[in-house]
Amino acid sequence: MSVDRIERLNAQLLKELGLLGETHIRPDIPDALVTFTGVELASNLRTASVFVSVYGSAAAKRRALELLQRKRPVLQDGIARKVTMKYTPILNFKLDETAERAQRVMAILQDLNLPDDQAPTPPVMDEEP
Repeated sequence: MSVDRIERLNAQLLKELGLLGETHIRPDIPDALVTFTGVELASNLRTASVFVSVYGSAAAKRRALELLQRKRPVLQDGIARKVTMKYTPILNFKLDETAERAQRVMAILQDLNLPDDQAPTPPVMDEEP
């Protein structure tokens, strides 16, 4: 199986999951934003790790993962109808907290609130004559 084909299938699965999520996931979790951030299809095409970002409380994250697990057959059926593959991969959902970590880092940097005179300056390079 070529790497290019797996990457194309990952992108196609991610697109389809996004569309399916709008219909089957979003209405059931109004207090959180659920986004599919990535798909890693196994080389045998039988399983896929689906990375999910959930913006909301810890309880909302737990409910979102439980809902995704419950709706897994519906999502897999939707994929089977849209993506032509010999086998429809079994979806395994994993929480992706990258966006939240980045947001926390940005908040910390903003909280530092360094005055302009204390901000680091780039080194001065000596010019040759």
